[in-house]
Parts: sequence; C-alpha cells; structure tokens
Amino acid sequence: MSTLRGHAHAPLLTASTLTLTAAPALAAENLTIVETLIDRPTVVTLGVQVLIGDDDDRDAAIELRYRAMGEAAWQVGAPLYRVRPEVVNLQVPQQFAGSVFDLRPDTTYELELHAVDPDGLDETWTVTATTRPVPGDPAAPKVIQVGDAGELGDALGAAQPGDVIELADGTYGGTWSIESSGTAEDPIVVRGASTGGTILDGEGAGGNVIEVYGSHVHIERLTIRNANRAIRFQTAGAEGNVVRRVRVEDVNLGIGAREDQLDFYICDNTLVGPLAWPNVYSDDGGVNANVDGIVVQGFGHVVCHNEMVGWGDAIKTAQDGARAIDIYGNITRSAYDNAIELDGSTGNTRAMRNLLLNSYAPLSFQPIFGGPAYALRNVVVNVKDEQTKLHANSDTGETVGAVILHNTFVSPSRANQVQTTDTAHDFRLVNNLYVTRAEPEGGQTVLFGAPTANAEIDYNGYWPDGQFEFEGVGDYPDFAAMQAAGVFEAHGTLLGEDIFASGYVAPASYMPVVEAVDVSLSQSSLAVDAGAPLTGFGGFLGAAPDLGALEAGCEAPHYGPRPENVDESAPLPACGDSGGETSDGETSDGETSDGPGTSGGPTSDGPTSGSDPTDGPDPSGGDSGPTTTATSGDGPTGGGLTGASASDGSSDSGATAGSDGMNEGCGCRATSRPPAAMLLVLLAFARRRRR
Repeated sequence: MSTLRGHAHAPLLTASTLTLTAAPALAAENLTIVETLIDRPTVVTLGVQVLIGDDDDRDAAIELRYRAMGEAAWQVGAPLYRVRPEVVNLQVPQQFAGSVFDLRPDTTYELELHAVDPDGLDETWTVTATTRPVPGDPAAPKVIQVGDAGELGDALGAAQPGDVIELADGTYGGTWSIESSGTAEDPIVVRGASTGGTILDGEGAGGNVIEVYGSHVHIERLTIRNANRAIRFQTAGAEGNVVRRVRVEDVNLGIGAREDQLDFYICDNTLVGPLAWPNVYSDDGGVNANVDGIVVQGFGHVVCHNEMVGWGDAIKTAQDGARAIDIYGNITRSAYDNAIELDGSTGNTRAMRNLLLNSYAPLSFQPIFGGPAYALRNVVVNVKDEQTKLHANSDTGETVGAVILHNTFVSPSRANQVQTTDTAHDFRLVNNLYVTRAEPEGGQTVLFGAPTANAEIDYNGYWPDGQFEFEGVGDYPDFAAMQAAGVFEAHGTLLGEDIFASGYVAPASYMPVVEAVDVSLSQSSLAVDAGAPLTGFGGFLGAAPDLGALEAGCEAPHYGPRPENVDESAPLPACGDSGGETSDGETSDGETSDGPGTSGGPTSDGPTSGSDPTDGPDPSGGDSGPTTTATSGDGPTGGGLTGASASDGSSDSGATAGSDGMNEGCGCRATSRPPAAMLLVLLAFARRRRR
C-alpha cells in the first residue's frame, strides 16, 4: 500500500492573534481551514481536498506548489477549485479541491498550500503524499507452469501470495474463479505465454469467464472470449487488482466491478465489443446503453492505454461518490453511447489525453457531485450528439464541477451541443477547439441548451461562423454578436478554414467510420497561440498555449496499448516552458479564478497507436507523429450475443457508495488542526449562531 504522510498543519496563529480574530474581523466572510485530506494516490497524479468553513463572500483562494522530496525547486500547480456543495444531492463538505498531474510513480512529493482571504487570512502549510508504483511482479515469485484446463483450475484453487501461474499457449475451455488474495508485495499473477496464443474460452457461459474474489490479483497476457462477460472482480472493497495486456472478444460485457474497490490498474488491453458503428443510442432508445467495456467502482483506479471498440459505454465510473480515478491514453474506436463516463464522481476524476473516435456522446458528466472532474487534452472526432454531456440524473440531481480544458472536438452536426433542460453548475470550458462542417445543422455552430450557473466559457476557438445559442443567455446570429454581448467568449476566437495541418475537415455525416485523423494544428491556424496560460497545465511553445488538445511542435501522445516493457516509469516528454518553476521561498502567483484550473495529465511516452483492433496491440507501438489511425473493424456483430443479459454477468451500473465517498478507505487525513485553530473555528460558528 502506498505511503501517505501528513505534516501537522501550522497556522499563523498565536494567543495574541487569537484575541484579535475573536473580534468583528472574525465574520463569516473570513475563510477558516478545517482539515487537509489527500485522495487515494494514483500512479501519476495526486488529489487534495482542503475542508473549510466560512468565506460566505467566496473571495478566498488557495494556491498550490509541489516538488519531489529532496528537490530544491518548486513547481507551481493549478490553484484549487472552489467546490459548491450547496447544489449537490450528495453529502459533500465545503472545500477547495484539485489535482497535481504528470508526477513520477512511487515518489514522495511535498505539496505547499497557500490560502489567502482578503478578509484576513494568509496561511501556508505543507503536506506530503506518495504516488503509487506501477504494479510489478512478486518480490518472492513462485512460478507454476500449467498446460491445460485441469492444471489451471488446480493452480487457481491453490493460489498463494507470490504465485506466478504461467499458462502455455493453447485454448483453455471453461470458467474459473480465484478466491485467494495476494499482497501488495507478493501479488498472485495469472499470465499467458502470449496474448494471442493463450486463450481462455468461456464456451458460451452466461456469466463470467474469470471471477476474482480476492485482492492483489494480476490477470495478464491472455485472450478471453465467448461468454457474457470476460472478467468480474466480485468482492466489494477489493484492492490492488490488475488487468494488463489482455484481449477480450466475443462477449457482451468486458470487465466488471463491485462497490468501494480500490487502486485497480487496468491498462494496455484490447476489448472488442458486440456493437457496430453507426448503431447509436438514439436508434433504439438506449437498448444497448449498458453494454459496458470497462467499469470501475470505488477509488484510486487507473484505466490507461486500452483500445476499445464496439461498446455501449466504453469506459465508465459506476459508483456515486467515486474519487481519484485516472483514465488516460486510451483509444475508443466506437461507442454507441459514451466513450468515457465520469458519472457520479465527486471530485478529482480525470479523463486525460484520450483519442475518442465515432461516439454518440463521448464525454459524460451526468452528474458530477461538486468536482473537479477533469476532461483534459482529449482528441474527439466524429460526434453524433453532444460533445460533453453536462446532464442531470433524475435520481441524484444536476451536474456541478466539470473542468473541460484543451480538448479538440470535430463533429459533423454542430461544433458544440448540449441538449438538456437541467442547469449545469460551476463548470469551465477553456482553451478548447470546436470544429464542425461548413454548414452546421440548423445553421447553429453552438446549441447550448442547458441553463448555466457560474459557468466560465472563454478562450475557445470555433469554426465555422453561425448562430451561437446559449439557453437563458441569448440567441446570437453570429460569433461577433455573441462576443459583443459580453457574457461568454470575451477572448474566444473565430477560426478560419485553415485549422489542421493535414487539411482535415469535419465529416458530412456521423455514419461512416472515421479511420484516420490528423488534427495537429497548421502553423498558420488562428488557434495557434490563442489560448489562456493555465498555471499548472504543462508547457507550451510560442507566446501562449494553442487551442485544443495538441500543442503545435510538441510530441504527440501515445493512444492505446504501449509496447512491452513501456509504462509510466519512463520520463514524460517535455513541451516548451510551463512557466511553473519557482525557487525555494517564492510564493506562487498562478491563476486564482473562482473555478478549476489544472495540470495536463500524462503524455504517455511513445508514438501514436496505429494498431488494428482485430489483431490486438501492435507490439511496435503504432505509428509515430500526430496522426492517429483507426480502422473500420468494429468487432463481431452478434455471433449469438445480442445485448447484455440479466444473469450473473450483467452490468450493475449505478451502484452507490456506502458512505459519503469523500475519502473512502484511504486514512489520509493529512493534517490535524492545533487547539488554537479549532478554537477559531468554534468561535466563528458561535458568531454565526448569534446573528
């Protein structure tokens, strides 16, 4: 289990200052710091929550710097996001929250937090937290060779911590369960000789090919096929399980979960589902909406560099209150409904640097319970309906706290579309690129049908010109009229036709499968240097950041499965000057708007994936450069498997947490307030009651 340590909070209070703060200056407008919590760490990110009181006028801010333990220079992170739980239908405390991105695995970091309130508070304190290591082999391995189904069943039934069960190439018919648990140091590993050659065939089973009941179990380098579902982790609260370099095919459902699970690592897999593009949600009223590829529930999970094709929802969170989940480097080649679904999360969930092709509504935030829930530097091409689904859920209320920065959207209907009557609260759309066809549907470049509350929509780029309609704000005949109204896009950009270096234009219809896309920017594009510098969001070249996901001149991300022996341990590619380094002792001077700012997320090493989903991961790692390739191979079109069954292998989406979910299972209370600080909080509370 990863190490999390907390320094005692050191507020700038003494007996004499406490006397002063008990005077009228201790009104409810002055921020009080209650506690600092560290979310469950992932491999490359850390999340923080600062629980607060007072600050009724909402003019406080909390800035963040960080550095690896032992290093001298601080890096400036994004300022924390002010969560507004008053409009959330879930127990969420008053807080600031945010994430630190692009960190090294298994490394301890100091996080310096600096809270300022013009009403009187100026306080700095430091906490430490450690990222998780990339899951590895047992420290004391015991290799067990198996060559047929009987031997495999015996080995799984007798598995102990440290066992490495190695399967020879061949087909193993049947279904299996793993009851035992490994440990963090000595996991149980089930590994095939080769992904393509070692096949677990469920023989048409109505449930799961593999059921895992323990913790710290690794499933690696196998093909799993021919059942209702490939893998399910069956025990609530299970921890540290891994699925890596596995191919899934001929199933209705991919990888399933149970509530409150912790710290899974599901990476470098290829999952081929039963659906074929252009079959989408609106065709049949959502019959296949729960044909799920990868489902996680709980906290601390990493879902990375997978290749997904033919699913209803390709990758999703499925527990209200989920936190600290990373989804990055994946390629989804077709999604009947959502490519990535962050629904139900409370904060510090992150969809970063993914390539999402051929989706109905690629990024879903239905709803977010306070945030921040990040969508960062995703490339999204061929959208049927809504680019970002800022919807309510009828059972759990409206969405609050989406942070949508530096994404590229190319759509055949409208450049940006949200269609719901529910209000979207406290969200941020900044530095995104919205492109549609030359004659958008209904003449509308933007149809933002959701009412908005405390929304920041600025520094985005659009093409072509057309109507810009924002519900409750205005219906404008063109970009100039919208900008002149002074509500949104004070610094937005109307682009010219020269946008992408390849000359790529939005498809005329969503129905053809998009197979190859190059959406790197043309050097003469008006999107170059048109963005807002976002502190803690990584580097850029030129005078300012470019709009969209891909900074011109910087190394392209890698999407999909990585080559063998490549993981997050490799150095991240740098891109220009982040403007975020300060010497020891300086104070950070980053962005301090009331709303989220973020770092950029991992830019996983290696070139852009060009593997064929029918052949599994390309061991060469795909093609290099900014071009991303997809194929029309959408997997099987049925083969007797039509829709998800309601049997044991069915999807249990929508499961709720057994608690408020704010710090589930972590034990990461990074600070304890000293008595003087607690007295300050009590005095403030008493003062409020007297009013």
